[in-house]
Amino acid sequence: MNSGCPDQSMRALLTIAPAYCLVFAYFAFPLSVALANTTLALTVLLACVRLTDAHARAELVQMLRNPVVLPAASLVLVMVVATLWSPADWSEFRDYLRKYFKLVLLPVFLFLLASAEMRKRCWQAFAVAMLFTLASTWLNVWFELPWSSTKNKGFGVDHTVFKDHISQGIMMAFFTCTALFWAVKSKATVGRALWIGVAVLAAASVLFLSVGRTGYLSLVLSVVVFAIVALACRPRMLGVVLGAGLLILVVVFASSSQFQQRTLQAWEEARNSSPSNVTSVGARVQVWHFSVQQIREHPWLGSGTGSYPVFAAAHFESPEMCATICPHPHNQFLFFLFELGLLGLLVFAWFLWAIVRQSFRHPPAHRALMLSFMAVMLVSNMTHSSFWLSTESHFFILFTALLMASAGLPTEQKQAA
Repeated sequence: MNSGCPDQSMRALLTIAPAYCLVFAYFAFPLSVALANTTLALTVLLACVRLTDAHARAELVQMLRNPVVLPAASLVLVMVVATLWSPADWSEFRDYLRKYFKLVLLPVFLFLLASAEMRKRCWQAFAVAMLFTLASTWLNVWFELPWSSTKNKGFGVDHTVFKDHISQGIMMAFFTCTALFWAVKSKATVGRALWIGVAVLAAASVLFLSVGRTGYLSLVLSVVVFAIVALACRPRMLGVVLGAGLLILVVVFASSSQFQQRTLQAWEEARNSSPSNVTSVGARVQVWHFSVQQIREHPWLGSGTGSYPVFAAAHFESPEMCATICPHPHNQFLFFLFELGLLGLLVFAWFLWAIVRQSFRHPPAHRALMLSFMAVMLVSNMTHSSFWLSTESHFFILFTALLMASAGLPTEQKQAA
């Protein structure tokens, strides 16, 4: 009589196992690249086992209709075709395609996130990771934490805990907006106050405890976008919030020596840029000069996948400068334009537009969160090659999946943000 029970239990386990692995990935990627990669590999492996079921395959096919899937797949296809005229060798192609392969996996992530319950758990997993990072960042001011990548004490120095200051800054900027979203959605006064407090601490950690200028820009732009969109129907409130925000920003700039120094330093580095003077902003200026020359020669289809490091290594003679900018140009838009031409850049723009367009099909608070995410994505990709770098590509691709997962689903499944 019970002979079918083990099979049913195994089927139930295979149904939930890949989804819960993906939930754990949302906790893992802010903390460890190795843990995130292992978790995602296990997620895909278990998802493949689950897809041996015909009903699961039908659900995956439905996910192919999600507005973000076709542009993501098209971008990878352009990369593959662009290997035909690239001067790079196969090992570099393989490395590139490995870095961008998560774009191909978007339908699998969307398939596993079709359940509102799973989406909620992914948000919770990310929140736990970011709350731990936030608490560690503040504790790092007074204590040397064994798991922190920086061992500085006091204010006015960098307190990055995991990864580098750029990735922590952009994730904390988005987490600030996420906390504001939860504050808006909270029906309890205590819950609202709690999430506003978290948002303030998260924003302050970016502005006072980090040296990441990408984080500064991401935070300011994403919070402004969130406020404008969330309060669009309440113009008086919006005016008060933006006025208060501007005042706070002025006070922060005046009181944070680190924010002041890093902002003014950017201007000086741009002014004094030269091939022999290796600075963060100065190197980016040199990349622009070099890339514009190369793009003029191959504007439509680019120089080929993996071509940037090859041409950059031949162009920049200084080993110090090349170590900084030869692997990637610190600008994803420029990266795609250089290697894939206008065609690749337009496909990438199509990918971004799919997310923006979907945001306008949601209520104001959810729309504000999605557009604040887009603000972070734009800033990060203008100042860094974020889809090429591991942590940032994990962040942007996994949250693209999470924010887009409810697109095209029946109304009863669209319950979680």
